[in-house]
Amino acid sequence: MQAQEVVALVRQTCRVLSSERVPLESALGRVLREPVCALEDHPAFDRSAVDGYAIRLDDPGTRFEVVDEIRAGDWKPRSLRPGQSVRIGTGGAIPCEGLQVAMKEDVALEGSAIRLVRREAERNIRFRGADARQGQVLVEAGAVLQPGALALLASAGHTRPLVTRLPRVVHATTGNELVPPDQTPSQGRIRDCNSALVRTFLGLRGIPVEQSRLPEDEPAVRDAMGPVADHADLLLTSGGASVGDHDFTRRLLEELGYAILVSKTRTRPGKPLIVATRGDALAMELPGNPLAHFVCLNLFVRAALDALAGRPAEPLFARGVLGAAIDGDANARETFWPARCRQEGPAASLTPLRWLNSGDITSLATANGLIRVPGGSGRIPAGAEVDFVRAAATA
Repeated sequence: MQAQEVVALVRQTCRVLSSERVPLESALGRVLREPVCALEDHPAFDRSAVDGYAIRLDDPGTRFEVVDEIRAGDWKPRSLRPGQSVRIGTGGAIPCEGLQVAMKEDVALEGSAIRLVRREAERNIRFRGADARQGQVLVEAGAVLQPGALALLASAGHTRPLVTRLPRVVHATTGNELVPPDQTPSQGRIRDCNSALVRTFLGLRGIPVEQSRLPEDEPAVRDAMGPVADHADLLLTSGGASVGDHDFTRRLLEELGYAILVSKTRTRPGKPLIVATRGDALAMELPGNPLAHFVCLNLFVRAALDALAGRPAEPLFARGVLGAAIDGDANARETFWPARCRQEGPAASLTPLRWLNSGDITSLATANGLIRVPGGSGRIPAGAEVDFVRAAATA
């Protein structure tokens, strides 16, 4: 299967998770599950839009005695006679109807009075209900809550929005060759970087993950994984998806009751990907090489997380312009080439990064995109338009 086909299958397979109410500080990036309506008019009262002096709209005079001061937060209803004004701050409540606010910059102070230097037609008042009326929908269901939307909810008094709950994600690594990153590996062993990659990828979305290391003894793994898998919405494993004697992930998933949907892709890096389901739970076995992890996380795991959250489906690929040529080959599989993406006006400029093999992660220091190189493309010249995927660094 091509990458786009796997992404479509993953999205089709995943069911949206249940909802929960969370405080605003926990709602960033979450999907709203119900429309949020205004509890009152916005603004709730007529407010001054500027620092200045409130005067009667029907008073043609140019000199006004200052009879009061209203700051933001004050409530001082009162009427004004011709020739009177009230000093008022931005956000201050307009004391009565029929007024306008002369900007501070348009008046000259004369003792306890002001003289208009210039009088504009603009009333400089934010009128009650001008932004939204009571009962009006402020944020639609299905919206992904970003800082601006959260500020709007706060201003409207909605402090516990109903959102899709976070998925319960379990990640397990396999491979006797791995040691923790803080250890010096002995000959033949390497540091585990996939755990950090998975953890930080999920962390960008505020999703916690339960991580563990699995032994390469198959019965022991089965005993360890059974209870863990029972409470996972998404089970991720690193390594063990290939065809070596110790690559037993497929058997393990099947013994745990998962049905295999995908056992390999026509994508590189990332060919030996396994996708499986058990009820509403999804499992993915990510190929062990770190660059393959990066590709699979940004293509397939992202699709699963979006679907579980109820995020609206978006096109997988964007279009960009190659800043340097890519020397492809005759490989029949599509390749996802690490790249540095910069937005230059309406077009994205893509700089291909060095890529020796799927174990080479030096490019990931600066990669924030993946260029799609169709199978058998050969050399793609600089300036060509290509498909690309925005990677997690820009999420």
